[in-house]
Amino acid sequence: ARGDIHGLNAPRGSEVTMQTEIGGKELRAVIDTYGGKVVRLYRPGGREYIWGETYCYWPDRAGVLFPTCGRVYEERMTYRGKSYPLPLHGVAYTSEMRIVSRTDDSVTLELKGGGDDKYPFPYTLRVIWSVRGSVLSMTAEATNEGDEDMYCAFGFHPWMNVPIDPSRSFEDYYVTFPNAGDVRRCVMSAGVLDTGVREEYPTDGGKLRLRHSLFDDDALMLEGTGGVAVIGCGSGEEYVFTYDKMPYIGFWHLEKKEVPFLCLEPMTALPGREGVVEDWNTRPDITKVAAGGKTYARATLEVRRGGN
Repeated sequence: ARGDIHGLNAPRGSEVTMQTEIGGKELRAVIDTYGGKVVRLYRPGGREYIWGETYCYWPDRAGVLFPTCGRVYEERMTYRGKSYPLPLHGVAYTSEMRIVSRTDDSVTLELKGGGDDKYPFPYTLRVIWSVRGSVLSMTAEATNEGDEDMYCAFGFHPWMNVPIDPSRSFEDYYVTFPNAGDVRRCVMSAGVLDTGVREEYPTDGGKLRLRHSLFDDDALMLEGTGGVAVIGCGSGEEYVFTYDKMPYIGFWHLEKKEVPFLCLEPMTALPGREGVVEDWNTRPDITKVAAGGKTYARATLEVRRGGN
């Protein structure tokens, strides 16, 4: 059995939650305070872009990932000789956040925590969502509230409708990486942990053609994609996804199922290494934040009319 990186067997989410809607005439988004996630994205009077059936499979879907992405070996990490339990994707995506500011086209959510038996570093996490025209922006910013270095990672997790046009099929769509260098696959173990193996990932004329069987063994994790992914079929609407300070991106849908969505998973760090109980200050790709300092990750999703 695979390692269930997406937590499909996770308990149901918080019943005490709040949703708020932002946006304008071109595009609108509904943001949920539980996990700081986007649960709806749509054009007024037009199409829906977030897969609406996710609650049937994963109540905690699409939340912001912090202070880790994916799993770690033995579901724990260490710091200064002490062991800290670390669940799938960290603590933010199953936490209730509070709204600290809101305008017609933006909302800022906040979560404070850490310095306890779950995560050794006190922090303030702010998640900012905004809609400008046809672009949804998402920013996660963490402040180190402690008096020593803090270590963390970020990730986002939107579940997007594919096909965008319901008259097309999933297999009509493909992903292109206009800024890519040498695209490599990060090979995961059966437990969906990093094996350290990197393989050149061939594309079809620069295109990653989507097919359901791509995800029979869980997520496809890539590096070297250049921070931009375009998902389209050559005509009609397409998604232009950019991810700043996030060297990895995963693509996923339910294993061995033909479902009409694609999960986009940019990350600042990969899941933990297979067979290694990671230490917070030596884990590869982890971000170090000085006392009182801040770090952030940002992604944007444009729903672009037309295609190439």
